[in-house]
Amino acid sequence: MAKRSTRLAATGLALGAALSLLGTAGSAEAAAQAVNTTVQAHSNIREAATTNSRLVGTTQFESVAYIRCYTRGQYVKVGNYGTNVWYFGNAFDDDASPAHAYLNVWMWGGNVNVGADPSPEVEPC
Repeated sequence: MAKRSTRLAATGLALGAALSLLGTAGSAEAAAQAVNTTVQAHSNIREAATTNSRLVGTTQFESVAYIRCYTRGQYVKVGNYGTNVWYFGNAFDDDASPAHAYLNVWMWGGNVNVGADPSPEVEPC
């Protein structure tokens, strides 16, 4: 009985360690895939990382965003802030009427609430 309990405990520890490693790997992969943040109200959503690209839409309210990566595109300055960082991902203007999802779009870094451009949490495209 003691040998069986020891084997079960060892198996349980090994399984727990394996699941823990899998959980860590899955979390790291998820973090690299997207960063959850918001985009400011009245932000232009673009087809490419330039103001000359097609305007896909404009957020009406602060919107939830899932950022997958960034690139350095056209430099834009608004007020005292300027950057050439553009983020690629999805934005969801849920409070708009009707609600709107912008998928696979570019958002200028000055409108994306990540703290610094580029965000250290976001991978380059």
